[in-house]
Amino acid sequence: MNYEGKDLVATGAELVAASSLIGEVYGSLSRLPRVLPTPEVETAVKAFLDQLSPERRTVTSAMIAAVANPGRAGTLHYTLGDVEVRRSILAWHPRTGPAWAFMFFADTRWHLRLLTPEDLLRVLMEVLQESAPLRSTPYRCCLNTSSSLLFLGILHLLQAAHWQACLSHVESPLSFDPGVLPDVMHEGGTEDFRWPLYFFDKVLPHSVEIMPWAEELAPALADLVAHDLIKPDGADYRLTMNGFAFAAGFRHHLTKVALRFTSQNAADIEAHEAVLLVRSPHDLHLLDVGGKESALASLSLADARALLEDLLRIGPAVAVEAPAATPAAPTPAKRTCTVCGTRFAMDADVCPTCGTPAHLETSSPPPAATPPAAIEPPPPPKTPPVTTPPLCKQCGKPLAKATSKFCGHCGAPVS
Repeated sequence: MNYEGKDLVATGAELVAASSLIGEVYGSLSRLPRVLPTPEVETAVKAFLDQLSPERRTVTSAMIAAVANPGRAGTLHYTLGDVEVRRSILAWHPRTGPAWAFMFFADTRWHLRLLTPEDLLRVLMEVLQESAPLRSTPYRCCLNTSSSLLFLGILHLLQAAHWQACLSHVESPLSFDPGVLPDVMHEGGTEDFRWPLYFFDKVLPHSVEIMPWAEELAPALADLVAHDLIKPDGADYRLTMNGFAFAAGFRHHLTKVALRFTSQNAADIEAHEAVLLVRSPHDLHLLDVGGKESALASLSLADARALLEDLLRIGPAVAVEAPAATPAAPTPAKRTCTVCGTRFAMDADVCPTCGTPAHLETSSPPPAATPPAAIEPPPPPKTPPVTTPPLCKQCGKPLAKATSKFCGHCGAPVS
C-alpha cells in the first residue's frame, strides 16, 4: 500500500486489512474485495498507516471507509468508440464529505482518489462530446423495465444481422423473428463492451440473462408496440420510425456511458437506478431503469447534463423531511424519487426535477447521514413565495413546481 500522486494504491487484501485497522466494518453495500489478508499484510498496512501525517491519514481513512461501508454506491463504465472501456466504482460516506471515493483497478492493484461531483460531471460530459451539437429528435416514453431491456436486445439482434448481411453481401433484414429473442437475452452476460446490450448488462444489479424471458416476451412486445417502437410484420416484427432512430444511433455510436447507483431505505431494502447514455454523431439516447419502471428518450446535451448532475449529487438518494408542525389536514400520498429525493404526485410518470421514471415508494425516506464536522452545512433553503405553477407547453398540465426540469405528466423537458 502506497501513494502515487493523489492516488492510494493497494491490493484487495491491503484494503481489507486497512478497513479493519480503522474500525470500519463491511456494510451491506460494501465494494471491498472479498479476500482475507495475511498477518504479514496486516503488519505492513499498520506500519503504512502509522507513518502518515494526520491530514493524509484522515483522507486515507475516509476513502477506505467509503468503499467498506458506503451510504451510497455506484458503478460507472464508459467507452471511447469500440477501442477502449473504463470501469470504476463510486462510493460515498459521511467521512468523505463533499466528494466521492473513486476506485478503479489497474496493473493488479486498486487505485483510490477523491473526486467532487463537478470533476465527474466534467469527465462524463467530455465523453458525451458536449461541444458537438445534436439534431433535435425528441422522443420520450415510460415502459416496463423488461420492455426496455428487450428493446435493447432487439437492437442487438438487428445490428448483428446487419453485420452478417454485410459479410455475405446481401441486404440487411428489416424485420425480426420474436422467437429468437429469449436466446439473445440469455447471452446478455457476454463480456464484450462494444455491444450496448453486453455493456449495459455489467452495471445492472442482476444480469438480463437470468430474467424469465419466455414469460416476459409477449407482454414486453405488446408494450413496445403500444409505444410505437416496433410494429407487427406478419408473424414477425419490425422497427417503427421511432425505433429506427434508436437503432441508427446505437449502430453508429461514438461513446457510451453506463452508470448505476444503489442506496438503502430505512427497512434495509436496496433501491437501484441504472442509466445508459449512447452518443452518436447526431443523437444522444437514454435508457433509464429503476425498479419495475424505465424510460427511453432522446436527450439534448442540456438534459443529459442535468440528469448526470442529479445522479452524481453527494449523499444518500433520500429526502429529508421537514420537522413536524401543527396538525394539518391529510395530504395526498406522494412518491419519492430514488435519485434526487424529490416528493411528487402519485399520478406523475416521471420525476419533475430530474426526469427519471416515477417509483412506487410512498413511505417517508430516512434522514440523510450527518456530514462530518469539518464540512460546513449549507444554509437552510428560503421558503419560496406561493405562486401559481406554470403550465407544460407540451401537454398543458400544471408543472409540479416552478423549478421543474421535466413535466411530471408527459415527461417533456421544461425549456
